[in-house]
Amino acid sequence: MSEPDAVAADPNPAPRPGLVARARACWRGLGPAGPLLVIAGGGPLLGLLALVATAGSWLPLFEGGGAAAAAAFLALGGLLAACCMTPTHATSLVAGYVFGALWGCLLGFAVVLIAAALGRGLFARLVGARVLDAIAASDDARRVHRALLGRGFWRTVWLIALLRLSPLMPFAATNVLMASFGVRAGAFLCATAIGIAPRVIGVALVGAELSELDWGVDARAWPAVVSVAATVGVLWWIGVAAGRALRREVAAP
Repeated sequence: MSEPDAVAADPNPAPRPGLVARARACWRGLGPAGPLLVIAGGGPLLGLLALVATAGSWLPLFEGGGAAAAAAFLALGGLLAACCMTPTHATSLVAGYVFGALWGCLLGFAVVLIAAALGRGLFARLVGARVLDAIAASDDARRVHRALLGRGFWRTVWLIALLRLSPLMPFAATNVLMASFGVRAGAFLCATAIGIAPRVIGVALVGAELSELDWGVDARAWPAVVSVAATVGVLWWIGVAAGRALRREVAAP
């Protein structure tokens, strides 16, 4: 080996950080967004278990519908979903069950928009600029951030709508991430309205069907079971297609 080659070759190259070290660095870079993402992922599931266990206590308060019940449902549902205390699937299902197909869809949709607006405002205050600083220090993170926010209003709306359609990203966690990325309220709410609509309408319609169903009669149960299975299948297919489209869009130069 020639002397220049020997000089060029570093006999003791710096080792690449391990997986645990990279994970710790990523966690530190997230700052307060890290714990919030954990809460956003697990909180709605725990809230759902609590709602199911106590349904006999709170569900009769909304039965019968009416303006007062609708207003109370809108306020409580939006607040609980914004604070990661219940999944929006549950609020949409209960809305359809209690208020019927039309009003259930409208109320379920309104709850999601209220929760998105409240959640974004709350998480933006809690997270601050820490995540944006971490993004600036990572080439991959800068590329994703630029793909999301650096190509115009409607491009941002399109990508966030695809993210909302994806079955892999929880509603509350998306609120945390978009607040951390500094997404503007207009684009965020517009994308949420577009991306969440199929899921809210589908789940609310399932709830409305269940409200008219006598599960004790097998002959009547099967049509509802088929309807629920078909709705879940369609929503899952839409979500998978949206996830693939999102990956293509982010990878595009």
